[in-house]
Amino acid sequence: MSSAGKRVVIAGGGTGGHLFPGVALAEELHKLDPEIEVTFVGTKKGIEARLIPTLGYPLECMEVTALKGGGVGGLFKGAMKLPGSGLAARRMVRRLDPSLVVAVGGYASGPFTMSAALMGVPTVLLEQNSVPGMTNKWLGKVVKEAFLTYDCSAWAFPAGKVNVVGNPLRLELLERARAFQYSAPAPGEQLKILVLGGSGGSLALNRDVPGALCALSDEQQARIKVIHQVGKQSGEIAEEAYKAFKGDAEVVGFIDDMSSAYEGTHVMVCRAGATTIAEVLGFGLPAIYIPFSGAADDHQTINALQVVEGGGGMMVKEGDVPTGKLTRIIEGLLGNPESLENMSRGARELGRLGAGEEIARRCEALMKR
Repeated sequence: MSSAGKRVVIAGGGTGGHLFPGVALAEELHKLDPEIEVTFVGTKKGIEARLIPTLGYPLECMEVTALKGGGVGGLFKGAMKLPGSGLAARRMVRRLDPSLVVAVGGYASGPFTMSAALMGVPTVLLEQNSVPGMTNKWLGKVVKEAFLTYDCSAWAFPAGKVNVVGNPLRLELLERARAFQYSAPAPGEQLKILVLGGSGGSLALNRDVPGALCALSDEQQARIKVIHQVGKQSGEIAEEAYKAFKGDAEVVGFIDDMSSAYEGTHVMVCRAGATTIAEVLGFGLPAIYIPFSGAADDHQTINALQVVEGGGGMMVKEGDVPTGKLTRIIEGLLGNPESLENMSRGARELGRLGAGEEIARRCEALMKR
């Protein structure tokens, strides 16, 4: 440990939606105080096992079984392993000796953060979604503070612990977002659409969005340039569908430089995961959200509704894409740059670019206590 004796453990992950806000907070903590050491705790199966070592942070892995989503058998199996997970977490807390633990959601955050809290270590949590996950609901009873993205999720936590601050963005994205100024397409310029189904890909978006664009008239298609990130699965479906598209279409597996991709976009067509929304709002981009219908507690739909109600985007249900609803929306946007500008302003007003810095300062204050 550093001479200052300050170590923050960020516990959880599993998905990018949980992990990336933790990485963003780690960057803000180091920016605030370079003496703070950050260690991540996760599982070998989560995205953290691949990503965190490449970012240069230490990663500790523990074995945790999911309690939700595995049926009665999975619930029983997970419950039987909880005592062992708790003992392992307690030993890991003693060894790492953190000054503060931050739970970012996901299964690994539960036993480690709970053990730390019971051992007297200051703990906080980040809730990125509109519907709190089961782990965070439990941890809300023991953490010192709960940092939320949406007002509508405050019901799940004790009122005195709630801070609605937004979802942190990684510094590279944050700096580019602050400098970016959105402009709707000029007369004669193509409407640039960026389609994102997540790094893992989305069969529904890869299958149905190209069809929705090809349903436009030939003249309308020629006025569109689309970049479609297909992820790791079913990309060939999109590639085949775009062969009939009369505009410009580029199908890519993964986009490394997301900032440049956002800066070159007029309208997003994307899922409604917490990190995606935070990035899109940060750049002030108009968006058509297509929530993942299988998301736990349908939280992506509720995430999207918060943006729609704030005037920062539109929503199309996954099952409505093949019925022509997405096609009709894009038809309307092609002839209405004012609508794009209005959505952009609404998105900017909803984006909270100071979230990471505020959370880092509150964390530092807890460590000083």
